[in-house]
Parts: sequence; structure tokens; C-alpha cells
Amino acid sequence: MKKILQILIISGACISFYIGAGFATMQEVVQYEASYGSRFWIVILVVASIYIYTNLSFATNGHRLHIKRGGEIYETYCGVFGKKFGKVAFVFFDYFSALFCYMSFVVMCGGASSTVTQQWGLPTGVGAIALTGLVISTVLFGLDGILNALSKVGPIIIVMILVVSSITAVTGIPNIAENMKAVDVGLYSDVMKQVGNGSPIASGASYGGFVILWFAAFLAEIGANNKLKTVNCGMLISSIFIFGAASVCCIALIGHINLVASADIPALILANQISTYIAQAFAIIICAGIYTSAVPLLWTGVRKIAKEGTIKYKIATILGGIVGCVIACFVPYKGLINVLYGLNGYLGFILMFFMVIYDYKTRMSSKSSIGEKQ
Repeated sequence: MKKILQILIISGACISFYIGAGFATMQEVVQYEASYGSRFWIVILVVASIYIYTNLSFATNGHRLHIKRGGEIYETYCGVFGKKFGKVAFVFFDYFSALFCYMSFVVMCGGASSTVTQQWGLPTGVGAIALTGLVISTVLFGLDGILNALSKVGPIIIVMILVVSSITAVTGIPNIAENMKAVDVGLYSDVMKQVGNGSPIASGASYGGFVILWFAAFLAEIGANNKLKTVNCGMLISSIFIFGAASVCCIALIGHINLVASADIPALILANQISTYIAQAFAIIICAGIYTSAVPLLWTGVRKIAKEGTIKYKIATILGGIVGCVIACFVPYKGLINVLYGLNGYLGFILMFFMVIYDYKTRMSSKSSIGEKQ
């Protein structure tokens, strides 16, 4: 029973981390997947493959090497090209990923600000300030506290997303064929941003790339501190819910593409199609989803420069949260997602190239050792 509970905790944490502002608001689902119309499934297939492989690798190598800080996993992968190049690449990815995760935290603040303003008409910045206060309070408790918080919220969020997207997918079915054609010919390209420049594979690679940089340090450190089979089972279960939900969301969004293409928060548009009360509840769920991603993102950025429990860690958490909140209040949310996620996603995909080579060499080396013993 304890093992099953731990699997569910890790699965819930992975779901919570992945969802975030972009997924919960469905803005990133629009830009990466639904914007490809009838080819959205290609994007999802590419992202799912990257998510499963890279996270299995992070957890496995983190566990095998007993790493003490998640960011150390980059040294492992980058070392495949020799000590000199490997050292330079490791330093780059270690610092860059920490910065990227921190800037992704800024995106979460922007998502909270847009959600609260669009749904309740509150002044710009109120949502970001409220989110920042909650995130700082959670990150101060460290990794164990983060896992406990995320594992409880994630399943609730994904269920609510599935409910809203499933209902609106059904109501949008009469328009799905016509709307897919409209998206395919670029009818909404002037109001709907698209990552990948028309290539669903490139979009999937970019999407998967930024997921790599999100999960690298997080899952490597979880893998190092828990039973490997438990971590991997939890992650695989999370993938079923995440990409199943993404598929349903795409169908719902395309079915109502005339309403959601230009919206900051497409999820609220869909929820309002069902009921204003559902929309009110879903706005809260979006904020919860934003919170669950913002916490580990800020933690990853702070963890790079400070050890948990130290005064430096606490100061960096508080200052980092405040600065990120200020940035989010002055930079448009949609612009943050499109530029930040798109550019950094491709760099994450470069890291996966290193990972494939490292894992292949490690596997071959392991087989050779077994052969010599025999």
C-alpha cells in the first residue's frame, strides 16, 4: 500500500509540474498542438515520446549515480564528448536550465495575472502577486514539501481539465471537420500564434525540449532519493493522463476555434460555453495548475545557487519570487510563452541528442561488462 501511495504521489507531482500556466489555460495547447489542425496528433506523439524517454533517463541516471543536486545530471550527459567540451557544455546547460526554469516561473506569474484579470476583472498584477506569495511560502519548505503539495493538487486539476474539454469536445463535434480545414489552410494564422513554422514535428520537438529542461533536475533528484521503479511507474502513469488530456483539449479547441484562437485564456472560453459557474470554478483550477508548476520552477532556479535550508536559500527564494512577479506584470503573457518556450525548447532538444549518445554508450558498456564476466 505504501508503494502504491508513493507511485501516486510521484505521478501527481509530475502531472502538477507539467500542467502549469500554459497547459491549464490551454494557451500552449493552442500554440503547439491545436494550431496544426488535423495534424495535432503528430505533435502530441512527438512530445509524448520525448517526455517518456527523457524522464526515464533522468530518473534512472540520477538514481544510478546518486547525484546530490539535480543539475549535476547535465555533467553526466555532456561528458560524452570529452572532458574539455563536456565541461563547457555542462556549465552552459546547468546555468541555462536554471535560468530557463526561473523565466518559466515568470510565465506562470503572467498566466495567473491574465487569468484573474480576464475572469474576475481585477487589476493587472493582482493574480501574479497572490501566486508569488503562495509559491515563495511553499518553496521555503524544500523538495519534500513541494512533492507533498503537488501530489494532492495535480489529480484534481487534470480531472477538471478532462471534464471541461470532454464536454466542449462533444459540443464542438458538428464544427470539427470545417474548423480543421480552416486551421489547416491558415485562416486563423493572423490571430493564433504557432510554434514550429508549419512543421508539427518541429513544434513537438520544441514543446518536448522545454519539458526536458523543466524535468531534468527535478526528476534526477527525485530518482536519486527514491526507489527507481516507483519513480518510473509514477512518471509513466502521469504520461497517460497528460497526453490523453492534451488530445481531448485539442479536439475541444478546434471545435470552437473561432472563439479561442485569439483568446489569452482559451480554457475559460470553453468553460463559459458550459456554464458561467463552471467558468468560475475552472478559473480557480487554472490558478491551482499555475501554482503547481510555478513552485518547482522557482525551486529549480534557486536550488542552483543555494542549498536547501540555508539563509541564502531563503533569501534567494524571496527575492527571486518578487523579481519574477515584477517582470510578469510588465511583459505580455502570450508573448512570453511564444518566445521563451519556442527558443528554449530547441536547446532542450539538443540536450536530448547528448542523452541518446550517453545512454547508448552506457548500455553498450554494461553489455560488454556482462559479457566479460560470463
